[in-house]
Amino acid sequence: MLEELLMAFINGILLGGVLALLAFGLNLIFGVVKIIHMAYGQFVMLGFYFIYYFHTAWHMPLLAAMAAGIVVMGLLGMLVQLLIINPLLDAPRLNQLLALASLIIVLENLAQVVWGADYRGIPISMPIIQFGDIFIRSSYLLAFLGAIATLGILYLFLHKTYFGLAIRSVAQDVEIAKGMGINPRVIYYITLAAGGALTGVVAAFFIPIYTVHPHFGASFTLMAFVIVVFGGMGNLMGGFISAFIIGVVTSITAVLTSTEVADILALVLFILMMMVRPQGILGAKA
Repeated sequence: MLEELLMAFINGILLGGVLALLAFGLNLIFGVVKIIHMAYGQFVMLGFYFIYYFHTAWHMPLLAAMAAGIVVMGLLGMLVQLLIINPLLDAPRLNQLLALASLIIVLENLAQVVWGADYRGIPISMPIIQFGDIFIRSSYLLAFLGAIATLGILYLFLHKTYFGLAIRSVAQDVEIAKGMGINPRVIYYITLAAGGALTGVVAAFFIPIYTVHPHFGASFTLMAFVIVVFGGMGNLMGGFISAFIIGVVTSITAVLTSTEVADILALVLFILMMMVRPQGILGAKA
């Protein structure tokens, strides 16, 4: 039993790394543009489909298909900013939520029309890594290491480049950023492009683990929201910490009980956090 719990803890850490990357883009968009991207999980689904299509229909090498999928998702992020978010920037929050929630239905139905309702995936055989009595799926380990590396690159981008510093300035105070000569509209496009590209990166890491279908993104949208709000909306470090908490809690609970109970416990934990500390772990009080 001890070995099973240790394996569950390790798997929870590995899952937490990927969830942290998933939540990072959503957190970044909210922190900068102040928009809740309701269709973020559906973007992961679309990224998965694009990689699958480039690889199977255009016969692109897998890594090239992944790179192309990431670029396409970045461009789609900018398109969403242009066509949906820009006209709604000054609209009431409810209107923004309803418009972006409608995008969920649009993307899921569009995927079903184009690719059908069947499960689709790219078969990749990856070995199981053994450490004594501990077994780890190398696909999960690869996704974790890739997610951590991507988060490190994003940290350097946000802290060491002009556009990264501009994004942080707009996130902190848009009026002061304007006074410093920063155009918030340009930063919004860059942020949505980065957020969209991140969904492509997450989809690329999911390729060896999952198959995709039109409703694939729904659970990831919910999970990303739980992580982001649990950690504190707009707080990137809070989202990072909460991703590992949720990953470890769900993984260990699933071993002790079932995956259904694990999901229930994660959401109950989230509800309790909202009752005790509504701003999340590291969020600021409104």
